Amino acid sequence: MNAYEEPPFTDEEYQSEDQPPVDTWQIRTLANAYQDRPPTQYIVDKYFARGTLSIVYGAPAVMKSMLMADLCACVVAGQDWLPGSNGNGNGIPVTQSPIFWLDMDNGTRRTDERFDALAKARKLPITAPLYYLSMPNPPFALDDLDGLLRLIDVIRACQAKFVVIDNLGLSTGNVEENSAAMAHVMGYLRILTERTDAAVIVIHHQRKGGAGQGRAGDALRGHSSIEASLDLALHVIREPNSAEIIIRSTKTRGVDVPQVTGRFNFEHVPGTSDLATAWFDGIAPVRGDNPVREAIIKILEDTKTGMTKGRLIDLAHDKLRGEVGVLKIRNWITEMIAQGEIVEAPGQKHNAKIIKLP
Repeated sequence: MNAYEEPPFTDEEYQSEDQPPVDTWQIRTLANAYQDRPPTQYIVDKYFARGTLSIVYGAPAVMKSMLMADLCACVVAGQDWLPGSNGNGNGIPVTQSPIFWLDMDNGTRRTDERFDALAKARKLPITAPLYYLSMPNPPFALDDLDGLLRLIDVIRACQAKFVVIDNLGLSTGNVEENSAAMAHVMGYLRILTERTDAAVIVIHHQRKGGAGQGRAGDALRGHSSIEASLDLALHVIREPNSAEIIIRSTKTRGVDVPQVTGRFNFEHVPGTSDLATAWFDGIAPVRGDNPVREAIIKILEDTKTGMTKGRLIDLAHDKLRGEVGVLKIRNWITEMIAQGEIVEAPGQKHNAKIIKLP
């Protein structure tokens, strides 16, 4: 492994957070801004770029950790993520890179088993640069500068440009995630991103009940400073006991990222419930005639004023006799809005939006 440079700052330089030494501040001018810059370097095309901070979140058991671990295997292998998601057998392009995974949630045995199964599905050699740390001792906490410096050292030593922390709730140390002090924690995550030039992704949970009647981003659990600090927030949604998941952006700085659907596949070690191989593939958006699409259009044709998305989902679910899940109906509505087949317009009461035909 190549040598790596020393950390860019020391404990002594940051002894006082209220009054940091002036000589550590690097003032920039338009001379810096006018310099030529290379294009944004994406590790995962349109989603995760180097030097950015992102969150992937969802309810318990939606497979968000497994999804991200599979993406890590794809990045190490240099293979498309969610192959088949664009309809021609290809998936989302990645740039091959070493990765680093910090597990604070699942424990060593489960993390070993998952990376074993996912790496074998991608046919990774034992020497592939996939690095992970499970349940570190002493424990890691994002409110601790010493721990942050140690993590920066480790990531640099691994030369990783794709970093995942699982999860935020177990990494905040003494900071309560609903408090304003989360701005301090997210600031440390931004320092981690800047000093490593890596795409840093933190796994997190959604609020109980999701976003309710609010905007989609309200589903992200914790203080508002969490969402405010992010370059990208991806919400993972899954019907109970379904192998299919939906990944959609609820916040992005820059170019909007497309919503995608994935499907989990696995094989067991014979005679056990342990994973032998595991992987996600993609499901291309389906256009044209479809019972769900036909039900949505028929319902909207029968009304002159349109209706809320929730009401449309309920009616479509009833019309299809419960044979199609709510998640798939919601996904179809989102896809049809994106294609211009139906529109979302302001309503008259409480700023509610209604769905109607163009």
